Amino acid sequence: MASTIRVGIAGAGFIGAVHAHAYQHIPDVEIVGIADPIAEKAEPLAKETNSRAFRDYQELLRAGIDILNVCTPPSNHLPATLAAAQAGVHVLMEKPIARTLAEADEMISACKNANVNLMTGFTHHFYPEMLEAKRLVQSGAIGKPLMVLDNMSITYSFVLPWYRNRDVAGGGVFMCNAVHGFDRAAWVIEQRVSAVCAQVEPTTGSRGEEFGAALAKFDGGAQGNFFQHWGPYRTLQCELQIFGEEGLVHVRSWDSVELFIGDKRAVTHFYKPDHGLSQRSMIGMINELTEMVNSVRENRAPSVTGVDGRTALANVLAVYESAATGKWMEMK
Repeated sequence: MASTIRVGIAGAGFIGAVHAHAYQHIPDVEIVGIADPIAEKAEPLAKETNSRAFRDYQELLRAGIDILNVCTPPSNHLPATLAAAQAGVHVLMEKPIARTLAEADEMISACKNANVNLMTGFTHHFYPEMLEAKRLVQSGAIGKPLMVLDNMSITYSFVLPWYRNRDVAGGGVFMCNAVHGFDRAAWVIEQRVSAVCAQVEPTTGSRGEEFGAALAKFDGGAQGNFFQHWGPYRTLQCELQIFGEEGLVHVRSWDSVELFIGDKRAVTHFYKPDHGLSQRSMIGMINELTEMVNSVRENRAPSVTGVDGRTALANVLAVYESAATGKWMEMK
């Protein structure tokens, strides 16, 4: 593999722009181009990143790249992955990995057969506060984890129209955000979700849900509570709490980690006070994309894989099935 890694971005929307700008901070990476059928979106972003605008990912693949970052709605994830695998190109896939397990399985199989990496874009693995929380839990600082509480409440201003379209996205707020919640909770405590029971907003037609809650069982004995919400008022809550036999770790995403042991409390902040959300979240994205680049350069699997994306997707789909049937759903 050449020392310079050539990357392309499929999708010039919000997250595609974040990926493109993050790559500008990574040494020995060349952004070859931005692919989007809407030229008014692709061309300005290509100019900002000193790259070229392409009509679609097929053109971008023919231009010669090592990594394709797929930042399109989930309905396009399968065909983009299959095209990249056929071209021998590694794939960084934005979450959720797909809309269905069948789609995810086909993507994982295609990349495995082509001997290319498939990484799921779970940025929470790469934020300093999440890494510290995992270190604390795994060091035994709070004893055996007993209960996980994951809470995400986000204002409508962050919700793109297609997020609410089940045909495009595969679901609503759980598909968009709870894939992060299930993944990061299981990753921090190193236990797999084994069953879920849930209640979500009833919807009709193709509209996805905007709120809901799920209980979870973990295979290591911990219990979980996952809350998801989109709302018309200004909120941005993204918190993870792990209650152990001897203490509590409380993560405030893009801010801090709080550790409670007995009557002692310690707070560690990880960001500059004057930095806004875009600057703080960019740190995790740069770290995530650096891991993808290094995995390609070092000819190894990335630390977060397509299988991890499938696992979180399976958790979300089980939530929907539980909400429809009123039953606990065991993870297979």
